[in-house]
Amino acid sequence: MVAVKADLHNHLRTSSNIKKSDLNHAVDVAGKRLGSHGIIGLVNFSDKRYEMAICSPGYERDYLGTNRNGVRVYGDKGTVIIVKGQEFPTKQGHLLVLGLEAEKHLKEGRTLKETVAEAKDNNGIIVADHPYYRDGIGSYLEKHQALLKDFSAFEVHNGEAAFSLPLLRGMFPKDANYLASVDFFIFEKDFPRLGALSSSDGHSFYEIGKSWTALELPDMGSNFVETLRNSIEATNLETERKNKDAIRGSVDHMIDLALICKVAPKIGLGRMFETDRP
Repeated sequence: MVAVKADLHNHLRTSSNIKKSDLNHAVDVAGKRLGSHGIIGLVNFSDKRYEMAICSPGYERDYLGTNRNGVRVYGDKGTVIIVKGQEFPTKQGHLLVLGLEAEKHLKEGRTLKETVAEAKDNNGIIVADHPYYRDGIGSYLEKHQALLKDFSAFEVHNGEAAFSLPLLRGMFPKDANYLASVDFFIFEKDFPRLGALSSSDGHSFYEIGKSWTALELPDMGSNFVETLRNSIEATNLETERKNKDAIRGSVDHMIDLALICKVAPKIGLGRMFETDRP
């Protein structure tokens, strides 16, 4: 077994406006923090940031999986593996799916059950991300545990979910990561294939690799997604990991989100922050 460090939930920026230099920059940071063959998830959110990044100029690379489900990039700071992710807003909360094919974008805004079914049909690796934070699905899954049979992992630590606001506990609770770990401990008894991930959920380059989970190195060929899924499902609370709170990153993200979504459109700059949407 070759163990590698994986930070599987990253957006790189709050904006979906990916620059030509972003791939190299992300690979350099990940290579320094995660080491040889460290893995990062580059996660779309109503955009194509993964597709834009992996097609941008820069370091030499090999595509992985059946249709660019991932990419191995040979950077100056080390070789880094990037896996495609998509985070979905469902009617019950957010869902993270890893390993989808490039240019494959599942439908948003449907029920969690419908989204899980479509992700499963497309061979996606299904993860409950920040389950007890803003837009999390933890409470819903407590009442609908049968859905967990199709999940590969629970995000037991989310770097940006460490930020809390006493006056807005419903959105920004104090103990979101603790509650996720407790629920995972309960769920894994009935769902032993459920893995436990620590991720940064970063929206900045300085957050990449701050939180990670040790995984077995997946296959670098056509079986990339299947072997990555097996590696994720083999994790538990005893797996080597790093849990780093990213309060600064969370605050920066919320400020950037307000500027991009509220201020920029009003002053005619909204198009500066958008890529083509699927």
